[in-house]
Amino acid sequence: MNRRAFLMAAGLGSLAAALGRSGLAALAETGPATDFSWDILKAKAKALAGEPYRSAAGQIAPALADLNYDQFRNIEFDSDKAIWSGTQIPFRMELFHNGYIYRDPMDIYLVENGKAAPIRYDKSMFNFGPAEQRVPLPDDAGFSGLRLHAPVHEPNVFEEFQVFQGASYFRGKAMGQTYGLSARGLAINTAREGGEEFPSFRAFWVETSAADSHTVTVYALLDSDSVAGAYRFVIGRAVDVVMDVDCAIYPRKAIQYPGIAPFSSMFFFGPADHTPHDDFRPRVHDSDGLLLLTGEGNWIWRPLVTAPQILYSVFSDKSPRGFGLMQRQRDFDHYQDINAAYERRPSAWVEPLSDWGDGSVDLIELPTGTEYADNIVAFWRPKDPLQAGGSYDYRYRLTWCWHVPGERPVAQVLRTRSGVGLPPGSRYIMIDFAGGELYADADDEHWDYDVTASAGYIKAYTIAPNPFTGGKRVGIEYHPDGSKEADLAFQISRFGKKLTEKWVYRWAP
Repeated sequence: MNRRAFLMAAGLGSLAAALGRSGLAALAETGPATDFSWDILKAKAKALAGEPYRSAAGQIAPALADLNYDQFRNIEFDSDKAIWSGTQIPFRMELFHNGYIYRDPMDIYLVENGKAAPIRYDKSMFNFGPAEQRVPLPDDAGFSGLRLHAPVHEPNVFEEFQVFQGASYFRGKAMGQTYGLSARGLAINTAREGGEEFPSFRAFWVETSAADSHTVTVYALLDSDSVAGAYRFVIGRAVDVVMDVDCAIYPRKAIQYPGIAPFSSMFFFGPADHTPHDDFRPRVHDSDGLLLLTGEGNWIWRPLVTAPQILYSVFSDKSPRGFGLMQRQRDFDHYQDINAAYERRPSAWVEPLSDWGDGSVDLIELPTGTEYADNIVAFWRPKDPLQAGGSYDYRYRLTWCWHVPGERPVAQVLRTRSGVGLPPGSRYIMIDFAGGELYADADDEHWDYDVTASAGYIKAYTIAPNPFTGGKRVGIEYHPDGSKEADLAFQISRFGKKLTEKWVYRWAP
């Protein structure tokens, strides 16, 4: 199973009494209501971490586990029965059926006025295709996740914008976008010896919003062999989808290599990558670079690449201001793929809302021979391991967007291209910068250049106006040192002020 497949995996009277809200008659039945709050969920997670881990694997009925991809896709939630349908609440919620690669039982609750009532599975919630109607599915098949809808393009037309499904994966998209990269609750031991551990959201609590609310709140309980945790997502959408995330993490075991606010994405190939691909498309990727805003205020752009071996990049920092995986190329001509629409894949940006202290943004690039595997992972790694019995709180804002929110005071890297240089054995790398004070006819008399290579050497570089972008084009002649990997860097400053992002590029033979 590849990473993307795992990503996909990973009575009415009592309801009215428990929730006190009309318009929810789409639900067949809910269970008794209990007290619920963020503090109660954190206490539940902390208590769970104090108990031995009990895996839910193997608890799914064979008929559900045996569903193939097409059968599973043909089981769809009846949109006429969406939660909050028929109310003035500006959101709708639909549920995903259990089965196929989604094999962990999951509880989903509705919350209102401090009370949570479990939603009970009923086949009438779903529409089944002809073949699926013949499958003897159990009456308690259950759910594998949820998705949220809101008016996106038209006031009374509800469209999907957020999904939680598979392990601790979730995805969002801004107005006009298709889904692309995913976020996760927590990463553990990614691409490390001993294998990666995938915590799962075992249960969700979704709070009923007020009719005039612009946000919907989703809570989740995380569980795995090494950790339990509580998560709160306050989700709002306008053009972008903005999630304010609180997480409380309680390790059962010491976690040497944790990933906070992790992303998973796909980079197959592009002009910055020198591996050969016999493909009609110029580039194929969900994300084309890692962007960082360091605690000191320096913007760093790292184009993504592929290589025959795993590439690890570590950007040490203190109190980071932001990081994310970006899709900068937005023109169809860059991709020429009508069906995949890579030009409409989201960028995702994390802004810490608390002090994250010392650590690093880690980027892992896995070899891939296909566009159907998520081979890019990025996250914040605390400097010190998470200790068993400890308690760790993180707050951050996650934005699914076209562009990073806020003003950008420096010139950005528009594109990176790499090719064979002269003499043979050398490489020629081209970087286009534009924006900020780096316009095409800008005076470079007092510019300073930070140009480095960790292995091999940069023999020469050139800077010229680019009339097509209104910025500058930088050309670098790089001579690799045999089979050694190297990090190349280039940045322009003036009188100590950064004029451009710091371009950092991984050369891998």
